[in-house]
Amino acid sequence: MAININGKKTSLDDAAIYQQRDDNMPEKERFRNMSPKQRWTHFSTYYLPKLLVIIAIAAVVFYILWVDFIKKADIYMRCAILNESISDSALTELSDRFTETLDMDIGQNKASFSIYYTEPDIAAQFGSDAGKDLSEIGSRLVAGMLDTMIATPAHIEQTYMKNGFITDLSTFLTKEEYSRLQKYLYIPSTDDNQKGAAYGIRIAESSVYQSLFSDRIPLQNEPVFFIMTNATAEGKKYARQFIYFLFPEVFA
Repeated sequence: MAININGKKTSLDDAAIYQQRDDNMPEKERFRNMSPKQRWTHFSTYYLPKLLVIIAIAAVVFYILWVDFIKKADIYMRCAILNESISDSALTELSDRFTETLDMDIGQNKASFSIYYTEPDIAAQFGSDAGKDLSEIGSRLVAGMLDTMIATPAHIEQTYMKNGFITDLSTFLTKEEYSRLQKYLYIPSTDDNQKGAAYGIRIAESSVYQSLFSDRIPLQNEPVFFIMTNATAEGKKYARQFIYFLFPEVFA
């Protein structure tokens, strides 16, 4: 305790005693004795930051639960589209339209269409990384998480086709389907294809595919639809349905 020269208590001593008593006062009682302004200051200083952190964490947890469990859609077919200018909204609409033709709930089921930029100059235009996209495609192929692909022959022949990732359509399509699609079949003129088998379907003339570019200019002149050899059984099933969806007039 501070003593003045006369041995008497000072005002500082009284303040110290008051502060000590205030510190010993229960939190609820101290809060009740504050003015409204003091209460807000006390709350914003000691409790508001913690509350905001709790709310932020809860929001993240809820989002993860919502995306991964509550609103998780079953992806029945995965398709990689290489080096194109299609918008995300157009791809979402494509998935919804295709899913609806299958009489499936678009809220619970979807076809996944993803754009990958494997050419450095095009990747740079869209702020992407060609090396990263190529690596992801490779990982998905190895893991069996890529069923189909839309790309030009130049992007396919020296990589995916040469390494056996592209399905020979003569072993996939029925004779009738093969015959009806004859004018659209992509038959590689490579040394590995001496028998002249079709490995893809040209889709540039598909009105469904053309509709994806209502507000953009296509970057590729010769898009071809390919089916991967290690596609899942479900993926192959819906890849066939997607061909019908792309060419409704052929299968009318």
